[in-house]
Amino acid sequence: MARRSNSNLIVKFAVLCIIVILIFAVIKIQTELNELKSKKAELVKQIEDVEDTIEEVTIRLDTPVNDEYIERAAREFLGYGKPGEIIFYNATDNP
Repeated sequence: MARRSNSNLIVKFAVLCIIVILIFAVIKIQTELNELKSKKAELVKQIEDVEDTIEEVTIRLDTPVNDEYIERAAREFLGYGKPGEIIFYNATDNP
């Protein structure tokens, strides 16, 4: 009888050890899964940002280049004006 109870005790201990190991493995896998999900969310946001940028650039490229567009670009980005025109800058907008 003593031998049988010892072997039952050993089996119970072994099963308990296996259960504990499995619990730790599940916790580790769950943690990794959560990290991967957050990384995926970040990457999806980056993809959306890049797609928005691509859409904006595509719209700009599809916009026809005419004299009005060239004049507006020269005024806004290069600070050019028409001959004889005086350009005033608001110093409070650009510190």
